[in-house]
Amino acid sequence: MQRNVHRLVGALAACLLLLAAPAAFAAERYALLIGNGDYEDAEPLENPLNDVDLVGEVLERADFDVTRATDADQLGMLSALNNFTRAAEKAENPVLFVYFSGYAVEIDGENYLLPTDASGRTLTGLRNRSLAVSEVADALRRLGTGLKVVLFDAPHENPFLTLRDIRDGLAAPKNAGGIHYAYAAAPGTAYDYDGTPISPFASAFADAASIPGLPLEEVFRKVGDIVKERSKDRQAIWQSNDDYGGFALSPKDGKVDAAEIAFYDFASLSDNREAYDRYLSRYPDGIFSAVAERKVELLGKRFEDTHEDIGNLPYLTLSNDRHDPCGRMVFSGNDRDRRLSDVYKDGQLVLIDIRFWAPPESCEDLSYFTTVYSHERLRNVITAASIPERRIYVSGQDDLSPSEERSIYDYFDEDRRGYAQSLMFRAIDDARRHGFGIAVKTPDDNAREYVDTVDCGDGCLRFRGLVRFRDNSVRTLEDYEFAFVDVRRLGYFDRYRDALRDFPAEEDHAVQAAATESYPDAGASGREDDGYGADADPYRAVRTVGGWDVVADFDGSRRFLNCSAVRRDGGRSAAFRWYADGHLTFGFRDAAYDYADGYAKDGTYWIDDGRGYDVAGRAYGRREIAYDLGSDRAVVDALKRGRFLRIGDVRTSLKGSSAMLGDLQDCVGAFR
Repeated sequence: MQRNVHRLVGALAACLLLLAAPAAFAAERYALLIGNGDYEDAEPLENPLNDVDLVGEVLERADFDVTRATDADQLGMLSALNNFTRAAEKAENPVLFVYFSGYAVEIDGENYLLPTDASGRTLTGLRNRSLAVSEVADALRRLGTGLKVVLFDAPHENPFLTLRDIRDGLAAPKNAGGIHYAYAAAPGTAYDYDGTPISPFASAFADAASIPGLPLEEVFRKVGDIVKERSKDRQAIWQSNDDYGGFALSPKDGKVDAAEIAFYDFASLSDNREAYDRYLSRYPDGIFSAVAERKVELLGKRFEDTHEDIGNLPYLTLSNDRHDPCGRMVFSGNDRDRRLSDVYKDGQLVLIDIRFWAPPESCEDLSYFTTVYSHERLRNVITAASIPERRIYVSGQDDLSPSEERSIYDYFDEDRRGYAQSLMFRAIDDARRHGFGIAVKTPDDNAREYVDTVDCGDGCLRFRGLVRFRDNSVRTLEDYEFAFVDVRRLGYFDRYRDALRDFPAEEDHAVQAAATESYPDAGASGREDDGYGADADPYRAVRTVGGWDVVADFDGSRRFLNCSAVRRDGGRSAAFRWYADGHLTFGFRDAAYDYADGYAKDGTYWIDDGRGYDVAGRAYGRREIAYDLGSDRAVVDALKRGRFLRIGDVRTSLKGSSAMLGDLQDCVGAFR
């Protein structure tokens, strides 16, 4: 009886201990998030409010009590800091997170977070109207000895051109004791987020922090890798201390599928709505579903006022007559004096096809201007048509003064990155009743790959793409502007591709031959080409692993082909391909070499263990040759351990192959 009583008392004590455990061992969590974008005295930022929304979503799901402040002036930021500290001081040694997205500057070694009413007139005024990071640090140090993490998503250049003493980027903290700082860019460096609805840092943090049980050490390692990939090595995060004591935002879940993580990693590299929709269709209740849904929503906000139904996308053709290039320009087969503004609304998305036959000499009624591009692909738009670059043709009736001619050339001035600032092509037709002018703006970096150039013959300039139609007309002049849009950022890639293929055909409009040769089963180079660069495909974003560029390859019908890894190897590129059935190939690409079928004969290859393996080769067209290494796991392991691979008298380094082959396998698991 007494033994039973002791057992009962012991069981009750154990139960009480379990009930008390959460209060005793699970520290309370508090977060302060500030996002400022609508600045009064600096260029507004697009991403901070979305950043706070996304990071706040992740932290709230991780049981943080979140205090938010958006587009806050100095008083609003101080109030938010006070509300945060008052809530957190009730807990004993709470876990604290502070996240800021917006402008921040370094003045005399001290960092300042800028409120929306920060003044850029004097350094003294800027200090007095900003929130010093030291003030935030002092507030955190008064809140116990728990984990404290401060994230600064503020890698922007100096926003105040009149204050030349302010350097780009932030300074390393003078006293980081007890606080873990993480910067979106290394101290003293800046990165432009222009045109990005969600910052790469916030997006990557949301992705990595959503993996159950992942320690913060691994979260920030993953954030660093993602940011590096998405910025093409131009942005690198920085941490004052990367030892977080193994703290994880959420408990580990043994049911997490590694294939799902790999799928999300590869599908979201391009960070666009279609990629996240693709993930959600496959994993509607997956571990990233909440983040993916929120990203889709936030990316959509940017265009909510101008979002069109692309299923009813209007087509517009503009051309002059091949046999009478000095004649009037017509649109969509219409040679009457009808205004474009009668058909299309200002701001409307339109799929355009412009075909212009360059007159061999000056015309009476037609003027046109073209420009030069440092971007090789767009340069070919002009030169392939045998039209002189940076050239002005002025109609006989147009007697331009020197100042007027200079103003036209101003269109063609190149900015510091070497791209023409505004104009890609312009034509003015004075033969129409009111006068008629069109201008096609030079596409920016994001839209450039969606300029579809078409070979229509010598002396013919033709390009197509999705543009936003702008009506700048006045009573006596029809004047229209077309600006190419970033189809991927709009989330219209698949629908745009289908619309482009359905573009009304014309007998005398020969579609440009595929930009890349077709190689059966050779991956990306074997896809049906849509007329724009392969990098435009949102499912083919490249990640770099161990010096190899790893990418998932699809055919024109979106059927998965393989995952490939390519690395420059001397004068050619070495390429591995891993297929869904598990077999691996290795070969070379060389645009300057002719791989005839005779070079693809069966042979033997060696991985530097001295042992020979039988191999079957195959040439794909004239640019690529591949050898089937089979699906033997021992061969894969040997490749991971090896220093070089030799086939005949050709040898390539296997440096980085262990990480690369692991990622290739993950890639196949994600997409097959």
